Amino acid sequence: MKNTPLKYEVDNLILIPARSGSTRVANKNIRELGGKPLVIHTIESSLDSTSGRVVVSTNSKEISSITRLSGAEVPFLRSDELSTAEASSLAVIYHTLDWFRDNEQWVPDLVIFCPPTNPFLRSNTIRKMVERINGRPNVNSIVTITKTSSHPFKIVQEQPDGRLKNGVVAIDGKTINDIERSQDWPEVWEGSAACRTTRTSYFIQNRNDRSHKTYDVDNFIGFKISNEEACDINNPLDFLIAESIYQSYKDKDNK
Repeated sequence: MKNTPLKYEVDNLILIPARSGSTRVANKNIRELGGKPLVIHTIESSLDSTSGRVVVSTNSKEISSITRLSGAEVPFLRSDELSTAEASSLAVIYHTLDWFRDNEQWVPDLVIFCPPTNPFLRSNTIRKMVERINGRPNVNSIVTITKTSSHPFKIVQEQPDGRLKNGVVAIDGKTINDIERSQDWPEVWEGSAACRTTRTSYFIQNRNDRSHKTYDVDNFIGFKISNEEACDINNPLDFLIAESIYQSYKDKDNK
């Protein structure tokens, strides 16, 4: 593990939420993947990106100790109230922004939100996302997107009499009933939680409306990543898939 933080641009905050108490995968954030705790993969990519201060928000002293050794900052421990399964990511963002405002009088330009459950997020992805949003001053957010596992044209709806209805989803006014060949279907993408980068001004402006999201859904662009980089660990099967992806990367490196 790294024990010396890399130089970073202090105007941005890379926030990694890593609470203890995962129910679907016990101790998920510190369970080992490729010989290191899961959270360390995201920390290392974030540090290597040199795109901002890398801060871990956790309620766990064990996670705090592990992440500090890797070079990330853990300036506070999150409260139990903000560490339940029902606690929102948005609340964690506001808690972190408030802490830095009150304790360091620091307000970052960007909040780069990177969950530890996406261990294959690349440092270059973070760096390029920051470059892209900085080049689009009228855009509030940029989020990772990836190819859909199934095209929405395939969705069917069961009617009360048991018959199926085709063409439930329309894109640009057309459905599967209008475009028969799948190779002619419009290209679509799905959102990935791997990295969501948003201007801090968006959170400040919407402080009194906690119904909004961790990014500006009305003003955002996408950054395309592979399905492997978008791998999101939420259950035991996801962990097995991640271990398989990690081994395939390792095998390529050894060739």
